[in-house]
Amino acid sequence: MTFEQVLAWCRANGADVRGVYRGKDISISHADERLPDNLPALGEIFHWDLKIGNLHHPVSASDLERMVNGKLTIEGFRSTLRGAG
Repeated sequence: MTFEQVLAWCRANGADVRGVYRGKDISISHADERLPDNLPALGEIFHWDLKIGNLHHPVSASDLERMVNGKLTIEGFRSTLRGAG
C-alpha cells in the first residue's frame, strides 16, 4: 500500500483518514488535491482513524491496507465493530 493508493481509495469512497505516529499525525481526505508534504514511512503509522459517512472509528494499519487493496469492504469492517448489527 502507498500513500497514493490511500488517497485514491479515500476519493473513491468519500473517506477521510488520519494516520497517527510518534506524537504526530497526518490527514488524507477525499477532497484533497494532493498528498500532504513530509510524509512519514507508512510503517511508522501506528493506527488510522477512519471517517466515512456516519462511521468514525480507529482502524489498524493492516485493516486499512486490506480495505485499500480491496480485500476488506467498508461494510465488512463495520460488521467487525462491537455493537454492529
